[in-house]
Order: sequence, then structure tokens, then C-alpha cells
Amino acid sequence: MSTDAVTDSATALMPDAAASEFLHSLEKPAHVLVAISGGSDSTGLLIALAERLKSHPHENITLTAATIDHGLRAASADEAREVAALCALHGISHFVRRWEGQKPETGIMAAAREARYTLLADLASSIAADVIVTAHTLDDQRETMVMRGKRRLDDGAGTGIADAVLFDRRIWVVRPFLACRRADIRAYLKTRGVSWLDHPSNEDRKYERVRTRMDLAREPAAETPVDGGADRAALSGRAAAWLDEHVAIHANALCVIGRSGLSADEAVVAYALSYLAAVFGGRNYGLARAQLDHVLAFVNGASHGRRTAGGVVFDLRRDALYLMRESRNIADVSVLPGEKGNWDGRFEIENSGSAPVRVSAWGAANATILPANLPGGVTQRAGAAMPSIAVEGGEEAAIVVLRPHLAPFDRFLTRFDLTFADRLSVAFGREAYRRLPLSAL
Repeated sequence: MSTDAVTDSATALMPDAAASEFLHSLEKPAHVLVAISGGSDSTGLLIALAERLKSHPHENITLTAATIDHGLRAASADEAREVAALCALHGISHFVRRWEGQKPETGIMAAAREARYTLLADLASSIAADVIVTAHTLDDQRETMVMRGKRRLDDGAGTGIADAVLFDRRIWVVRPFLACRRADIRAYLKTRGVSWLDHPSNEDRKYERVRTRMDLAREPAAETPVDGGADRAALSGRAAAWLDEHVAIHANALCVIGRSGLSADEAVVAYALSYLAAVFGGRNYGLARAQLDHVLAFVNGASHGRRTAGGVVFDLRRDALYLMRESRNIADVSVLPGEKGNWDGRFEIENSGSAPVRVSAWGAANATILPANLPGGVTQRAGAAMPSIAVEGGEEAAIVVLRPHLAPFDRFLTRFDLTFADRLSVAFGREAYRRLPLSAL
């Protein structure tokens, strides 16, 4: 895949060229799972990949398609059957997975996205697929950049849709059409006599993306905002080197940053501190800009003292900056036998015993497993926010595995942040993240 076409510019590729580029970059042998809704973009992606493989049958690549029926509209099941018929016509194996259960009354788009990726990842696992591909386009990228630009408070270039995202530490989701225009995809399908479905949600102005799309349609000559993805990836690499040189993590509960590290490149320090705060606070996103500015001002201007942001205590001392979870607002979690859970956004819990277990914060000093040469107040505070496991309602011994959970990375990890996330995962005693199965990235 061409990095320039995907992350750095609005250079458009034709659908057949984009499909060819993706398949060429893919490590072989490979099993590709194509997410197809029946709309023009995903239909174009499937057909372009299938045509390319028919002309190059020796490439040892298997193509499978999947439609996620979210069950939000009466017509969705019929639409899934139409997609199945298209796949059968082209000799492509096709699966339908339905989002079952009660749907939330608010945040439906985010919930549907979570469900969609979970269902796709589960299917990929069951059929031994190596990668999932989705049909995000240059038009989607433009909309995303505009929406994110409205939320940014700084003047720097933000990142748009990533060309590749690791989902749930399990499987990479790649977007081969991110440099393709929707108009070109539809023209490609028309020349082949292939129709597509128009989903009514694409016209519903209650969604921000739809409103943005309609606004942009009135100014088709406007340029796509600059995507800072390549700069973000480079920053991730520099932050990983900074982590190696200046940071130590103890018992997955205490982060120690040498004072010399705080005077390093400001952009690197800001990036790293934001994500370290998210990890130690159990939050999916880094610090908001205003919070981060307050933290940076504090660590750059104070000789010592404490500040709290994002549920994390920043304890600045003469020798180092110490980060640990604030010991307030940590809820207990119960996990039934044979089940898994998450405690405080910081630890994954797997209960292999025969009785329920309750995980809670110590609430008192638990500093004995932390190095004795660290400040007593720091270790006591960090220890108080560490997990304590108790068996509920019985005398059975607990059989529980606790693993550190890196909240901003373990569910959705963009390729932009992979280098830093990899280094941080290893620092927490976990394995590096799954490799991207593309040779050209």
C-alpha cells in the first residue's frame, strides 16, 4: 500500500489500482475477510479484489465476505440476502452475522461500531482469516478531517482515518480504498454492470457525518485538510525511544520518569505523558488539550508538588516525576467462574476457579512489592490503587489471571501509534502487539 496515498495527501487512486496495491503488499499466504454492507464503497472493494485475484490466481490469497446485520432497520435482513446473492454470483464465500440483544438508546453509532468489529473479529478467528478489510474512502477521510478539525483547539495537523487499525489485540483492519474517491468507485461498478444498495442512514441529518457530507457537497472544490498521520507515526517512534531512556514501570502500578526526560522534545513529552496518563488512569483516550497543558506547565515549572489529571496523580520530586492511579473512584468488579472482566480500565481479569471473585482496590498501603528505594509516600499511594482479589462466598482458592490493560491501545490501536504502544506493552510485561501483515508499511 502506498503510504503517501493513504496518510499524507489527497492523491486519488483508481479502485483497481488500489486493490492491486493492497494485494501486492499483503504477506502470503493470506485469507482476507471483506466487510461488505452492500453500499457502493464496500461492493466496489469486494469486486475489485475479486477481479484482481481472478487475473492473478497464483497469489495464494483466499477471499471471504461478511455482512453485519445490525438489526436497526426492517430491511436489513433483506439487504444482507442481496449481498449474499452477489457474492454467490462471483463465487465468493459469504457470511452474515447479526447484532443481537437490546440496543442502546444513545450512542447508537459508537455501539454499532463496537458490535460490528467484534462480530467481524470473531468470524475472522473462526475461519482463520489473517486480515479484515473495510471500504473507507477518500471522501470519508475528508469528512473525518473536517469533523476532527472542528474539535481541535490547536493549529497542528490532526490525524484522519488510519490506513490500518489493530482491533482488540487480535486482528488488523486495513482500508485499501482510503485513497479512492467514491465517484470513481461507482463509475468502476457501473462499467461492470454491478449495482449497489443505498442505505437510508446515509441521508439522515441527525448524524454528524451525514451533515458534514452534505455541507462538503456544496463546496466540492475544497481541499482535503492535511492529514498528520505520517507525522504522528514519526512522533510515536521518537516517544518510544524516550520511553526506553527515561521511564521505568513498577508492578504495573507506578511509572517513574527521570527529571532529565521532562526537558526533552516538548512534542514527545506531551505525546508520552498524555498516553501514560490514559494507561495509568484506565481511560481510552489521552488527556484533553487543556488538561495536558496544565500538566506540562506543572512539570516544567515546579520544583516539586502534586497534581491530578485524568484520575492520575502526577507527583513531581527532585529526582523524578511519579505517575500512579488516584485511589478514589475505583469500583469493585465481580467475575463469575469461567468468565473474564476488566477492573478499573487497567487490568484484564480471567477467573479460572470454581467460585466468583471480587477485585477491589487495596485502599491501604500495599507497597511491599514496589522497590524499597522509592519515596515512601509514592509507593503507599501507588499500592493503595493496586488490585486485591477475594473469593466470594466460599473457601475456595482464587484461580485468577490479571493482565495489564493498556486502555488507549488494546481495543483500537492505529498504525500511527504502534511503535510507542509496542514499547509500552513490553514495559508492562505484555507481548508486543500483533504485526501488521503488510510488507509495504
